[in-house]
Amino acid sequence: MKHIIYLFLLPTLLWCGACSKTKTFTYTNPISQGIEEHGLRDCQVLRDGEWWYLTGTSYPFWSREERNGTLNPGVALYKSKDLNNWTFVKYIVKRPAADKWYYRRFWAPEIHKINQKYYVTFNCNNDSMGFIGQHIGYAVAEQIEGPYTVVTEEKPLTNGNDFNLFCDDDGSVWAFWNRGHEFGIGFAKIDLEKGKFLTEPTSAIVPSKVDYAYDEKGELLKVPGYDGRPIPKVAKYYDWDAIGIEGSYVIKNNGIYYLFYSSWTRGYEIGYATASKIDGPWTKNPGNPFYGAQSKTMCENNGFEFTGDSASRFNQVGHNAIFTGVDGRFWISCHGIDSTGTPLLVMDPIWFDENGELRSNGPSYTKQTIKLK
Repeated sequence: MKHIIYLFLLPTLLWCGACSKTKTFTYTNPISQGIEEHGLRDCQVLRDGEWWYLTGTSYPFWSREERNGTLNPGVALYKSKDLNNWTFVKYIVKRPAADKWYYRRFWAPEIHKINQKYYVTFNCNNDSMGFIGQHIGYAVAEQIEGPYTVVTEEKPLTNGNDFNLFCDDDGSVWAFWNRGHEFGIGFAKIDLEKGKFLTEPTSAIVPSKVDYAYDEKGELLKVPGYDGRPIPKVAKYYDWDAIGIEGSYVIKNNGIYYLFYSSWTRGYEIGYATASKIDGPWTKNPGNPFYGAQSKTMCENNGFEFTGDSASRFNQVGHNAIFTGVDGRFWISCHGIDSTGTPLLVMDPIWFDENGELRSNGPSYTKQTIKLK
């Protein structure tokens, strides 16, 4: 009888011993395995079922599209079981014929699951048809890998870039996007089925005040805040997000809305604004930026002292999305650029402190080990 009892207990003891061992997840930024050799900008990671999915801006990027004559092929989709090794799935929205408004520059796409449907947003232009500058559209599917149907087939929803969707607790859907220096990042309530706004687009946040600025040719830019004083040799900016803001992404935590955004004033960095209601008012966090990387060259050119991490391999990290990571916490995903100029996936855990302010130890650039429960 004793032998029978011991044999019965043995599998349970072995199982409990295995459970007592702490599991870990390791990663090292930037993550490139399986991603196209030229990289991926504006990386968004999200979980669906047993897979992690990744989308972003595909090569060729912006000016390169103009120089070599090769157009951006559309919205790329990757998948992974471990966040480290990615496999290209397909282009879920492909570049159409030249008679469509969404013909060039597929920029900063995102995927959002809302009411059991998948919405992929994208930002394009077609100068030859009069759609100069970026314009916004989206497509819908029953499954994350498609097939997708473009809702805004005949015309764009609006002008602007970096279109983001947020579904509130009451089921209402809100859109956030950026549209120039004076409008900054704005928002509007949207009917996704009909493809139209239900409220008038309104600015949420705008770039910080600027005295004066120069373009690439050294000519004075007319920007808000310039009062006609003599212009020094170096432009003067008041804050890290003065030149421009972009890349909005919205989440809600403990009843507070968080609007993430990026700026290229000192390199590429990420800050956020908060609101107690989805329609604002929005207040920038005084501790911004909380994540990102500075460029010594951009700091020097724009009149800033470099205060970044000198040991970091990155000179730009930004345009983020938020997802729930392997450990159940919020994680940030974005792109990081180093001296090679190739944008690749960067991700790290983030958290809220006792005051509801965001914290992070990133962007990391060494091997990271995360304990899992």
